[in-house]
Amino acid sequence: MKLDIPIPQSVRIAGIGGQGNILAALILAEALMKQGYWVVQSQSFGAQVRGGTSYADVLYCNRPIDYPATELFDVLYCMHESVLGVFLNRLAKNGVLLIDSDQVKRIPRMVNHITKKIVSVPMTKIAREKAGNARYANMVGLGVLAKSTDVVKKEFLLKAIEEHVPEQHIEANKRAVEEGYNSVEKTYRLRREERYGFLGRGFE
Repeated sequence: MKLDIPIPQSVRIAGIGGQGNILAALILAEALMKQGYWVVQSQSFGAQVRGGTSYADVLYCNRPIDYPATELFDVLYCMHESVLGVFLNRLAKNGVLLIDSDQVKRIPRMVNHITKKIVSVPMTKIAREKAGNARYANMVGLGVLAKSTDVVKKEFLLKAIEEHVPEQHIEANKRAVEEGYNSVEKTYRLRREERYGFLGRGFE
């Protein structure tokens, strides 16, 4: 089901080169398009090649997106501790912060001044133990994102994987999404007023 989203909402997936954040963003963007949204996807390649900071952004809306960029993100998915400090100030007030707790051992105190919606999951461990390889942690993260934010429906992620992953890796990637999805119990709502610093009702 497509939600009524008159103002673009945004997701940043950040990590270091080799963690697969670009692929995760491509699959998320494809899934959102399949769900019926207008989507813009952008990415940073340069640092990825050197093994440094890498990020990819996804904006989606049920109307055409006039300006394909944003200052703040409704969802920030950090795959590595080194990127959390770099991009934390880009998380919208009361936005959702997703963390791979195997890679992020320390969360700055200032996070509590931005949001209490923190989803910390051992994504690398789940990928290794449930999907057979730690490299599928990015797909575990997409499953976590789908369940914890309801940004995208899981079935569309699974379909998008078929179009972006080599055939021999499709089932493992799908399994990683399923395991990530099942690891989360609570779903947070993304509210438009939060993009403008609203901190009244609903700050949870």
